[in-house]
Amino acid sequence: MQKKPEYSLPFELPSNFSSGFSSDLYEQWDKPARQAQISAVALLTAFLYIIIGFIDKPWASEQAQALMLTVHWFLIAPVLLTISFLAYKNWFYSFVKPVLALAPVLAMLCHAYVLSKLGHYAPFLAEGYLCVFWTFIVSGATFRWAIGSASISSIILLVSGFYTINSLDIYVMHVFWVFCSFSFGFLGALIFLRLKKINFMTQRELLHMAVTDELTGAFNRNHLNSILSHEMARDLRYDNKFGLLIVDIDYFKNINDSFGHAVGDEVLLKTAQVLSRSIRSSDTLVRWGGEEFVIIAIEVDEEALRHLCENLRLSIEGAHYSSVEKVTVSIGATLFRKNDTQDRLLLRADKALYEAKEKGRNRTAYKIDPG
Repeated sequence: MQKKPEYSLPFELPSNFSSGFSSDLYEQWDKPARQAQISAVALLTAFLYIIIGFIDKPWASEQAQALMLTVHWFLIAPVLLTISFLAYKNWFYSFVKPVLALAPVLAMLCHAYVLSKLGHYAPFLAEGYLCVFWTFIVSGATFRWAIGSASISSIILLVSGFYTINSLDIYVMHVFWVFCSFSFGFLGALIFLRLKKINFMTQRELLHMAVTDELTGAFNRNHLNSILSHEMARDLRYDNKFGLLIVDIDYFKNINDSFGHAVGDEVLLKTAQVLSRSIRSSDTLVRWGGEEFVIIAIEVDEEALRHLCENLRLSIEGAHYSSVEKVTVSIGATLFRKNDTQDRLLLRADKALYEAKEKGRNRTAYKIDPG
């Protein structure tokens, strides 16, 4: 039986994006760019409302022009300038989002009032259509807030037009243009949202690939420097001790020579899995290279570090390897000292590992002193 082709919606999001964790990360990733967009767009829109006050409007009476000037200069523009100012402040970000959604509604209420005072309303209708589209595409409002705001604005436009426009044919066209501005805005906002989320997921995947060892799933050597820099700074600031372990699989070359590199890869993967299960979630496992792993154990003293090393060694020794009868490891461990550099810390752990091998392997050695 021929397999039916599979189809997916345009810009379909990865299935794992629906998790709350991914959504929270996306919000953090999206927040700085959205803040900048809201601030810049609100500022520009306020200036445009100010500029329109200087434009002569022969199709409106002097009274209507004065009303438009008052509404645009002393109500809508100040609200937009306030939003622009507050958008960059993290403290007000959650407050700015609903205020930004209310701004188009306020503008449309003012629009409806001015429209009722105009005898010749056609040139003024465009503001309403642009406002709906602006809410979706330009404003920087999140998709859910934009839907609510644009929906209310569209209803205001339709209702005000019904009572103000005295020609059925013109009102039908008015309804059509409101529908166009809403539908194009909605579709554009949906596409932009999907594209941004896909971009976010792609960046996360690329970052994961950049810092992760492909075979074992542990962090790779590229990520070790940043982890060490972070923990060293944290130790110096808060005095949170951390230890560094180098774990080396004993006689790994013999495994490769006797059973082949495919079995060697299985041993590496299994060892990484056992190590990962045996450390705390706050600790970090790194594949240092070849058959060596580095573990950064935070908030430990010498006694806790020794206990961790023995626990890891015994876990590997007691693990079941399908293709190899028994696997053991040698471990070199040390604690971070205030005058350490990354190179000095790694060198001290490496010297401890060398001592463990010299003493017969399948054991741990500690080099706590800087010497």
